[in-house]
Amino acid sequence: MDFLEKLNNIIRKLEEFILAYGVLTMAALTIINVISRNFFNHGLSFATEINEFLIVFITFLGTSYAARNGRHIRMSALFDIANKKIKKIMVYIMTGGTALIMYYVTYLSAIYVYRVFLNGRMSPVMRVPLYLIWIFVPIGLLMTDIHYTLAFIKNIIEDDVWISFEEQSEYEDLETAMRKDQCLKQ
Repeated sequence: MDFLEKLNNIIRKLEEFILAYGVLTMAALTIINVISRNFFNHGLSFATEINEFLIVFITFLGTSYAARNGRHIRMSALFDIANKKIKKIMVYIMTGGTALIMYYVTYLSAIYVYRVFLNGRMSPVMRVPLYLIWIFVPIGLLMTDIHYTLAFIKNIIEDDVWISFEEQSEYEDLETAMRKDQCLKQ
């Protein structure tokens, strides 16, 4: 379990770094480009292309970060009202099934990136080999795969229900929440 926690922490730091600085860089480039266009009547052509690259990084690494924090889209109406045993079965299906599907999508994206590499496609303005940008699609998807796999393993190891490696499923029905709220008011 220590190895999984260390791996998880390394991936978290990498995701947070890339996402935070990617968004900041995108914002700075956009502001600089707007100022350049409005005051000097000349936009920075490379700024738009870098922002497109950053959108790829942020989107696919952001998917991984959302899976890490259990913030992915899920339909939880049936899950929330189920008992613990049914929740456990459902979470095995959700995390295991999603991991398998994501591994397949990762594989397909890696094949695509390899084909882009073989074709030698370049970005139009900066002449960057596009496989260097698109490689972040399978990397982000693989990181997402790892999060779902870690969640699956955590659910095997732990008795409680976990929606991600770090986030435990904590649903309170309305009655319980109202009772707690009334106790706090007294």
